[in-house]
Amino acid sequence: MTGYTETFRGDVHPWEVDATEHFTVAYYFEKFEAATWRFLRQNGVDPAVAKPVEALAHYKSELRDRDIFRIETALIESGDTPLIAHKLFNAETGTLCTTLRQRFTGISLTGATVAWDGDPAEERPIPGDGPGWMTTARDVGRPSEADWAGNLSLSTMVHRYSTANGFIMAAFGLTPEYMTKNRIGLSTFEMAFTFNGALRPGDLFDVESCIATLGGSSVRLCHRLRNAEGGEILANLSQFGVQLDLDARRPARIADDLREKAQRLLA
Repeated sequence: MTGYTETFRGDVHPWEVDATEHFTVAYYFEKFEAATWRFLRQNGVDPAVAKPVEALAHYKSELRDRDIFRIETALIESGDTPLIAHKLFNAETGTLCTTLRQRFTGISLTGATVAWDGDPAEERPIPGDGPGWMTTARDVGRPSEADWAGNLSLSTMVHRYSTANGFIMAAFGLTPEYMTKNRIGLSTFEMAFTFNGALRPGDLFDVESCIATLGGSSVRLCHRLRNAEGGEILANLSQFGVQLDLDARRPARIADDLREKAQRLLA
């Protein structure tokens, strides 16, 4: 692919598969972080000083246990707030599975850029304060969860957002028991992040979540990660997904009684 360079090769390990029986979204970001580190180093930039401002991921095709994959990376916008893009492919079939765009501050990148040919960024605002928000995670950063720069990694944040999903979905009846009994899961197709700060090992943090949009089979959940001691919001996430029939591997309509409960919780 013109302008892209390969930055990662890997495979899906059994422990990286979630209850929806595909590659856990947080592990995508673990691999993307490695691809970003390699790309920046190869372009003469110290990755440890790069500060993420925003990120946008689109999931287009599943990866499952034992699948092999590769990541290709390119510079989309140069300058003092550069934008880089990753494309993750199934290495066996060549299928494009996931794209990720990341914007950074703290570094400068120059050189040839590549025109972005993937999904555009949609305007999906985060709801304001209100009764629709609920606390969905409380935790502390562990030393093993730090990235190469000493901050809690993005994949660590996404693991906590996945926990938060379980709590906000259970609030309208999509409980673990219900999903297991009915063979359904949540399959994410878009994640849009904004970052206002970083966490370090030992920091206390909370996640608050709400339901922002509800469709026939789709739901958009919003999460905000907050420093539990200072109170400042460090990151926001808009996560769009569908209820997935685990056997048919197809979107399935949310049951009417659950939809009624979810409607009452809309932020």
